[in-house]
Amino acid sequence: MTGNIPIWLTELGRTCPFFFPFDTRQMLFYVTAFDRDRAMQRLLDTNPEINQSDSQDSRVAPRLDRKKRTVNREELLKQAESVMQDLGSSRAMLEIQYENEVGTGLGPTLEFYALVSQELQRADLGLWRGDEVTLSHPKGSQEGTRYIHNPRGLFPVPFGRNTKPAHVAKVKMKLRFLGKFLAKAIMDFRLLDLPLSLSFYKWMLRQEISLCSHDIFNIDPVVAKSICHLEDIIKQKKKLEQDRSQALESLNMNGCSVEDLGLDFTLPGYASVELKKGGKDTVVTIHNLEEYLRLVVYWTLNEGVSKQFESFRDGFESVFPLHHLQYFYPEELDQLLCGSKSEAWDVKTLMECCRPDHGYNHDSRAVKFLFEILSSFDGEQQRLFLQFVTGSPRLPVGGFRSLNPPLTIVRKTFESTENPDDFLPSVMTCVNYLKLPDYSSIDIMREKLLIAAREGQQSFHLS
Repeated sequence: MTGNIPIWLTELGRTCPFFFPFDTRQMLFYVTAFDRDRAMQRLLDTNPEINQSDSQDSRVAPRLDRKKRTVNREELLKQAESVMQDLGSSRAMLEIQYENEVGTGLGPTLEFYALVSQELQRADLGLWRGDEVTLSHPKGSQEGTRYIHNPRGLFPVPFGRNTKPAHVAKVKMKLRFLGKFLAKAIMDFRLLDLPLSLSFYKWMLRQEISLCSHDIFNIDPVVAKSICHLEDIIKQKKKLEQDRSQALESLNMNGCSVEDLGLDFTLPGYASVELKKGGKDTVVTIHNLEEYLRLVVYWTLNEGVSKQFESFRDGFESVFPLHHLQYFYPEELDQLLCGSKSEAWDVKTLMECCRPDHGYNHDSRAVKFLFEILSSFDGEQQRLFLQFVTGSPRLPVGGFRSLNPPLTIVRKTFESTENPDDFLPSVMTCVNYLKLPDYSSIDIMREKLLIAAREGQQSFHLS
């Protein structure tokens, strides 16, 4: 299968990706980047009706090796680094089980990738630009831990010329692990929960030479807006120099002259990063403003982060070559890595994609309650529910339609003396199975669902 793809097709997919829809290019990527068995597994995962066919020829069924690792929930990032060091470059599918928990298979593995994604956003690692926040519903070691949040996506903190070598080595080691972690997730069809910026994805695709001041909007909109204002002053300056109708010193930003802005040749927000030798002692004036802006853009997008991305690429390419990602635009890599973006769930789609069974059908009161509740969830409630039911807070590209196995809702049974309203729903994440009591009202079901989703995280036991 993978050896019979004509060269012209792969070249066309990489040079003219607009000829093919995303799904087609995604399949072409798996066919050309990996072996036949992995391509076949991807085909079966995205087309579950093939799996159900009685005529499937066992001779072409994928035969993928699987290697299981047991990890402890404490110091998860450290253990993840050890797992990736041992198995990151392996062609075997990685499966995760947690110590003292009976759950195994898809659910714990998806949760592993989601939790490590979160650990990589810890503020104490010093990897990312952004604001420090705490989680709204922390559990276990998350209590008191601060994480980096950036609404435009994560991008590395820049190194300066005088950054301590020990810190540089530590960050480079983490970025190398991140590269291997991302590549392994792609290879094994696992979703991450890591919001990277568009500028990060351009570096992944080796498009960093195309980065310009506008790309800073995808990293720090406040700095980018200031740069735009200062670039307008440069345009006015050039116009004045041509007609000499006004003194250059009259140019200002919101009524303030360039000199009065109090800028020097250090990177905005990072006073220790000098844009040139002696930068902290060099005042920005109308006469050197253009040089200042050029250096701010260069250090933000290139020079200050080049060592980090070099390590990231080394880690990634220890699993498979980055050039295979040329089938995708930078804007599409988030879908490849993290799946479907958050969007409203409507009752019609839920009815079409979810499967009531074992005591329920589409006309059951409980199923109608459930779909109405899910369609009202906000983004955070959606993430909690998905993490609870599937092990991952994100759906694959295509949403519920692409979830494999499909979400199955079954009736949770009780003794005749027991009241369903007194019990919480439970799940089997390995098969996306929701065991739902037949609650007496929609309000009780909503309350119980949210309690279970919040409290049922980070543990896989018999239900």
